[in-house]
Amino acid sequence: MKLNRRYVRSVKENRSFYISSTVLTVVTLLLYFLFNIAGNAILNFSREFYAENKIEDAHFTTYMEIPAEELQKLADTYDITLEEQRYINIETGDVTARIFDRTQNVDLYEITQGEDVSEDGEIVISEGYAVENGIKIGGSMKIGAAKYRVAGFMQRPDYLYMLEGEEDSYKNISTFYLCYMTDREFESLGDTGCQYLVRYHQDSDVKGFRKAVHERYYMRSYSAAEENPRITMVEQQAQMFIVMAYVLLCILPLVAVVLISIIISRKVKSEQRMIGTLSALGYKKRQLMIHYAGFAAIPGLAGGILTAVISLMAAQPLSEMGLQDYEPMRVTGHLHLFDAVLGVVVPTVLYVLAALLSVRKLLKKDTVLLLNGNADDGKKKGKRILAGRKISFRTKFAARSLLGNPMRSFVVLLGVFLGCFIMLLGQGFFDSIDHMGSTAADEMGSYEHQYVLNEMLTENPYGGEAMLVSAVENADGSRLSVIGTAKNNPYLFFNDNDGNSVSPEEGYYITSLAQLTLGWREGDTVTVYNPLSLEKKEIRVAGIIRNNVRKSIVASKALAADLMGLDENSFNCIVSDRALSVPEAKIAQESKRSDITDQAKTMTKQMDFLLQIIIGLGVIICIAAVYVAVNMLVTESRSNISMLKVLGYRDRQINKILLRSHHILLPVGILLSVPCVYVAADAFFLLMVDYGVMLIDTYIAPESYLISVLLTAGCYFGSLWLLRRKVKKVDMIESLKDNRE
Repeated sequence: MKLNRRYVRSVKENRSFYISSTVLTVVTLLLYFLFNIAGNAILNFSREFYAENKIEDAHFTTYMEIPAEELQKLADTYDITLEEQRYINIETGDVTARIFDRTQNVDLYEITQGEDVSEDGEIVISEGYAVENGIKIGGSMKIGAAKYRVAGFMQRPDYLYMLEGEEDSYKNISTFYLCYMTDREFESLGDTGCQYLVRYHQDSDVKGFRKAVHERYYMRSYSAAEENPRITMVEQQAQMFIVMAYVLLCILPLVAVVLISIIISRKVKSEQRMIGTLSALGYKKRQLMIHYAGFAAIPGLAGGILTAVISLMAAQPLSEMGLQDYEPMRVTGHLHLFDAVLGVVVPTVLYVLAALLSVRKLLKKDTVLLLNGNADDGKKKGKRILAGRKISFRTKFAARSLLGNPMRSFVVLLGVFLGCFIMLLGQGFFDSIDHMGSTAADEMGSYEHQYVLNEMLTENPYGGEAMLVSAVENADGSRLSVIGTAKNNPYLFFNDNDGNSVSPEEGYYITSLAQLTLGWREGDTVTVYNPLSLEKKEIRVAGIIRNNVRKSIVASKALAADLMGLDENSFNCIVSDRALSVPEAKIAQESKRSDITDQAKTMTKQMDFLLQIIIGLGVIICIAAVYVAVNMLVTESRSNISMLKVLGYRDRQINKILLRSHHILLPVGILLSVPCVYVAADAFFLLMVDYGVMLIDTYIAPESYLISVLLTAGCYFGSLWLLRRKVKKVDMIESLKDNRE
């Protein structure tokens, strides 16, 4: 007898198992390929784009303008590339245009569609804003009181992640864009702000350069590329995608293995007579283990190869699915051979190992027991459940089916749990980010407008509440903001984690986000560095302020000024509940309280398609897992089904008896998924903090619970509906068979 002949027959007889197992494998592997392809595509594009357009290593501003001739002297002295860039922000209604003059050596821009400006009256704008707002090339736009023709769209390397302010939490392409125009048009705009762009070389004296600029021109701000989220977010998120891909490759196929290996184990046990016969005929343990491992390899190989083919064909759209957060980058998606092979090998090896262990365990039984079909002691125990109890036949049957086969019941429970978990987790991400918009705005303060000035003042001619805002670095170079405010600031309220009011006059407090990321605790004495002068100072942490939005040190204006080496009456920020008449040339950054809510809405809008994919995958996994488990129940109960038919039960009655036995697992699986979703979401949002995102509190809306429960229940009952035909196909003669495969 040639064992290999059994493969084709077994596949035909167990089509539903192999199809559902293959689908389950494909679904789990698709997430791996999605994140892997997207991450590598973004990483490759960003590195090439940064190199071609000469991305900055830092930018800074000064209180005293650096003369043009001094720029070249500084560049030669410290072996750097240094360039001045002027800019101006112009508001038109609720929309802000940030207009730059052209640079020659740092942060160049690239035309992505249309043409560059060639005459007055023409502009090029950032492509993300144009796409979001339906702006066409050749159309017209108003900036202030002037009207311009849109000649083309552009992208700039330090704005691939479009943040209006570096402290913003999410991109803004709905009310903010970049713009270039002719040099003559730019000069006609009036007073402009100025920043300096720098690229360091291998032998550059970075510290010497920074100290020299501060001593001569009084540095107002300094932002290294490593601390600039407009730059770092692109590569950080790409690397996060790649890490998540390999984590998913390890975790999700393992979940599928739990399901499939249990079923393989049950199938092996159902063939114990065949195994006993083959063993008695002289087949060695190794031959039988390899033979049955071949059955387990089929869904792994089929699923892995099918997923690789799908991913290869869809590599480009898969790579573009990770671009929701960025400007419309022209990435090129590739499926690398190593990743394709890995996606095939990992699940196949795990499935084969599960089969080998199952067969090995069974072959330890006595051959006589195998020949008699008595190797499964648990089956006999299951038959005695509720014996002697005077309850209905249907109740006894359901209890024996549920408790007498714990592994089979576990598969059903795991399928329900996994489907609901994935769907609810996807909606939880969506709801949490959307909810973050309002909660984060509250934590920022009750003011409506914030103006960060490009100069230090001691008298406030504009109104509103004056504050001192700056930044410091810790020993590792991680930056956190410094907020100096008066005790009676009507727009800011500080509370500790217990809800008690905190006064900034009492010392240096840190926010809970700073505590989380830096590991500082109340009472610690820590060393911080002035990012402008690089001077260090030790401060004592007086307490923790609950704020998961800002990584900040909060103190009185006097304490903040002392920390920064400034006059105690100095300030450079004004907050107000209304718009103030602050000259545009005096403003380094302007923001509104509503901006963070708008950013959250934009983020959830961009995530909508991804949410649909996650819910779709959850539906498929739930259907496949429940179908496989209940199909196993029907297969193992063929003789019972046949006997019920002999006794006169109709197919509809048998369906009720057989398929309803696991209904109790539906609410149990759903309820178990809820706390797990919160744990997983909290862990994910905690991970995102390392990538420069605020700590988001997990929130799931009531309608999301309802949708997830209804979808899970629909998947469960849909699987049972599909399996009704399996019951119908069972012949009455099955109950008379003594040996069956």
